[in-house]
Amino acid sequence: MTRYVVSDHHFTHDNIIRYCDRPFTSVGEMHDVMLSRFHERVSPGDTLLHLGDVAMAMNDGTVTTEWLGRLSDDAVLVRGNHDAGLDPEDVPFPVVRSCVVAVGDRRFYCTHRPADAPDGWDGWVLHGHHHDNHPEAFPLVHLAARRINVSVELLDYRPLALPVLSRLLDACEALDHGPVRNHEVAAELLERYDG
Repeated sequence: MTRYVVSDHHFTHDNIIRYCDRPFTSVGEMHDVMLSRFHERVSPGDTLLHLGDVAMAMNDGTVTTEWLGRLSDDAVLVRGNHDAGLDPEDVPFPVVRSCVVAVGDRRFYCTHRPADAPDGWDGWVLHGHHHDNHPEAFPLVHLAARRINVSVELLDYRPLALPVLSRLLDACEALDHGPVRNHEVAAELLERYDG
C-alpha cells in the first residue's frame, strides 16, 4: 500500500483550463488525461489524501463525491474552498479540515490553504489552493518556507507518492536547491526520484 497526495483537480470546471493555462482543449480532454494519469500511478489498496477542490461544485457535494470515487476507493478529503457543499455525513470517505501525516522523520501538516497551517508549526506544510498561479511564493517545493504545493498543475496532473516526496526533499535539501517553480522542472525532478 502506497500513500499518495494531490490537490485541485477541479473536475467539471471549464474555466480552470484558461485560469491556469492547462494544456487541454476541453473539459472532456482534461477529465480523460487526469483520470488516466491518476490511475497509471494509483492501484487498488493505495490510499489517497486529496487536499481539496476535487471538483467545481460549490453547492453540490454529490459531484465531489462522484469524482473522488472515480479516483480512489480509499481516500481522505481535506476540504478545499470549492468543497463547501459537501456534507461529511453523506459521503463514504473521511472529510477533514486538516491532518498530519508522517513520512520517515518528517511531519507534514496537510491543508488546502497554506495560510491555515498553525502558527509555530515546525514541520512541513503540504497544500494546494494556489495552483501554479504564484510560482515565486508557492512553487512545488519551497525549502525556506518548508512548503510543498501539490496542485495538479505542478505534478503533471499525477498524484505524488509520499515516499517519492521524501526522496525529492532529501535531494533538494542535499543540493540546497532553491524553490522548484516551473512545472516542467518539477516533473523532471519527480521523474528522477520516482523509482
